Amino acid sequence: MRGCLVVRLGLLMAGAFGAVAHPGSSIVVDRTGQVFFIDTGQGVWKIDPEGRLTLVHKLAYHWMALDERGRFARSQSLGEFDRGSFERITPAGAVPALILSSDYPVAVGADGGLYYVPYNRQGDRELVRRMPDGERSVFARLPAYNGGKPMLWVNGIAAAPDGSLYTTDNDAIRRIDRNGAVAAVRDAIDLADCADPLPDVPKLPYLRGLALAPDGTIYAAASGCRSVILIPARGPIRTILKAERPWSPTAVALDGKDVYALEYLHTPGDDRTQWVPRVRKLGADGSITTVATVARRKN
Repeated sequence: MRGCLVVRLGLLMAGAFGAVAHPGSSIVVDRTGQVFFIDTGQGVWKIDPEGRLTLVHKLAYHWMALDERGRFARSQSLGEFDRGSFERITPAGAVPALILSSDYPVAVGADGGLYYVPYNRQGDRELVRRMPDGERSVFARLPAYNGGKPMLWVNGIAAAPDGSLYTTDNDAIRRIDRNGAVAAVRDAIDLADCADPLPDVPKLPYLRGLALAPDGTIYAAASGCRSVILIPARGPIRTILKAERPWSPTAVALDGKDVYALEYLHTPGDDRTQWVPRVRKLGADGSITTVATVARRKN
């Protein structure tokens, strides 16, 4: 895939960290309770409300956005741009729409725009908004450094109903309001219970995918610490789900008070078929269940 190769080469040139391979980082739940998640080695899977697992598309990118209102359901503005590939995988006119991204985390905002932060080797990172009619604009500029180290993109992005957006860096979460003003929600996050950390990450806790609750609570995949964390509007950060080696979460999604975590086998190297995903659910009652695990076919 051309887009993914660009990012890997960029990482090597920038010397960002040793392990350039990274499994996909997107899981979403639609209004009917269907769960969709990225499998970087095989495509996009769906878990229906009865728990059946189905491969719905074979495009194996890294990121995905749920377009709940179908703003891009008939749009012709997706494709190759900003050194990335963006594609709607649902049929024209189907609502909600699913949009895949090869290189950058993506989210569809309350205004119907597709938001992402392209790779940038130097200078502030641009938060780009692309509308269904193809109009492109720079919505905000994020700082180029986090904790004294360069950040070349964001690790995750999520849209809130009030028009704001949230992004993750390695150990920070930022909020971009509807006017494009950027502020740190939490900075220099340090998890005291980060036991058995994932090796070769740029900086712990290595935050990736995130999800937003209506009350302002933020849920994030602390991939480097094999954890899902809860960040309240006020108060201390809590770890609510831990994965055992070699699993680690890369993304989270909410369905009411249930929390879904996309977890991957983190194997060394860049053989994507070895990055096997599973989905676990933390129920509102505190129960933890494995909802689905992908089985690879042996050649």
